[in-house]
Amino acid sequence: MEALGTNYILNQFDPNSDDIAVVIKEFTLKKKADIFFDKYSEPYITSIAISEKDAQSGSLSFNSLPFPNVRKGDTLSFDGVGHLIYGPSNPGSFLAYSILFLESDKDVREFGATLESIVQSKAVKLGAKALMAAAPTYGTAAMLLQEITQFVAVQLKKNKDDELYRRNGTLLQDMIPPYDILRTFKGENDYISAKTSVIPLSESNLLGSRVRQIGV
Repeated sequence: MEALGTNYILNQFDPNSDDIAVVIKEFTLKKKADIFFDKYSEPYITSIAISEKDAQSGSLSFNSLPFPNVRKGDTLSFDGVGHLIYGPSNPGSFLAYSILFLESDKDVREFGATLESIVQSKAVKLGAKALMAAAPTYGTAAMLLQEITQFVAVQLKKNKDDELYRRNGTLLQDMIPPYDILRTFKGENDYISAKTSVIPLSESNLLGSRVRQIGV
């Protein structure tokens, strides 16, 4: 029955009009970066995504979510569809995204607005809007994501925050299945293991913070 349901979704999905979401289903804090921390750590996720439609409109998709009081070895999972990295929206011909897992030296709940400001300032400095308008392609999006995420990591390092793990993805419309829908990708390093999924989705489950569009 599950295979029949999957086949039905794949056959019914229209990549030209239907929405997708990229979500983190769960992650595990395998090891803390700062051995001098007490028994709790404060990891957080920051994500940036650029789709063809974002490039055409001169915007980025941004989200950030903190996790206070996490112990080494804890697995944090999300009910419903998961924590949104992108969407729900139709990306167009491509979607590129970067996810940073970081460990804060301070109260992570203070950083949402700061992170958004850092991302937006770097995008403006790079001339992201003009670059994307001139060439709304995967290559442009990937270059901008690399520059912006590296800048974010460097700036937060100055705040004594440690980068734990970086994960990148590229989804294309002209694939079988389009955008790799219904697939889950797993990755890990010494500090973090994580699962990222791509799902067809019409509505968010409203869990955690919503993806925000940042004009650049």
